[in-house]
Amino acid sequence: METLRLARATHQLLERGVEALKKIGRELERYNDRQERTNATN
Repeated sequence: METLRLARATHQLLERGVEALKKIGRELERYNDRQERTNATN
C-alpha cells in the first residue's frame, strides 16, 4: 500500500513538472515572438 502511495505521489510530481516545462516553453515562444517582431521593426 505504501508503494502505491509513493508511486501515485511520484506520478503527480512528474505531471506537475511536465506541466511547468510546458508553461516555460509557451512563455519562451511568446518571448521569442516578441523579440522577432521588435527586431523586424528596427
